[in-house]
Amino acid sequence: MIDRIRKNLNRGLDQLKWVATFLAERTKAETEIARLLFESTKIEGRIDDLYRDIGKRVAELREKGEKSIWRDFVVQQALDEIKHMREAAEDYKNQAKDLSKLPE
Repeated sequence: MIDRIRKNLNRGLDQLKWVATFLAERTKAETEIARLLFESTKIEGRIDDLYRDIGKRVAELREKGEKSIWRDFVVQQALDEIKHMREAAEDYKNQAKDLSKLPE
């Protein structure tokens, strides 16, 4: 009788350990997904700032009568930076997507 109680108690503890481990791993994955999506959002905010800077620069150049707006160093640099930031944001989103596909 005591052996049966001990056996059932051990089986219950094993199941409890499994559930605790599962929840810990899932929480860790969800936290990582949230962090990656937050980083992606921060990068997208910086991209918006660069677009605003490009717009200001284009307006300044137009007021000065410049014809070659696309050859301007500041505009080119901002466009290159936007390209790299978009790639980084997409990488973060892909990593988050991969983490969300973890088997349950």
